[in-house]
Amino acid sequence: MTYTFSLIFAGATLAMSVPVAAAQGHHSAALRTILTRTAGGTCPADMMQAKLLKACKQHLAKSGPPLAAKGPIKALTFIKAERTVKRTEFYRVTFEKGKPETWLIGGLKNGKFSELYTDDE
Repeated sequence: MTYTFSLIFAGATLAMSVPVAAAQGHHSAALRTILTRTAGGTCPADMMQAKLLKACKQHLAKSGPPLAAKGPIKALTFIKAERTVKRTEFYRVTFEKGKPETWLIGGLKNGKFSELYTDDE
């Protein structure tokens, strides 16, 4: 069985979210950094709130190697933003290998994120 770096974290349910009228994303650089560092075997404590960091560390052995196997990120394309309690942004991530994936990142507070997730395999 192949595991992807799929983490679900505390926060508002996306099903109850409302689109944010924004034409661009604000978290693309952070998403690129987090995915790159995680693929390299490190959960970036300086970018993750406590619950996200804990989940990342718990799943790193299973999710890090498949993420690394996809190769470097070739492109990040902003799809949309939604706001529940905090802003959540959706991106299409194209890696060197494999199909593009949809990732979300959000819950930014004090410079750290609480949400990072993909359900693409």
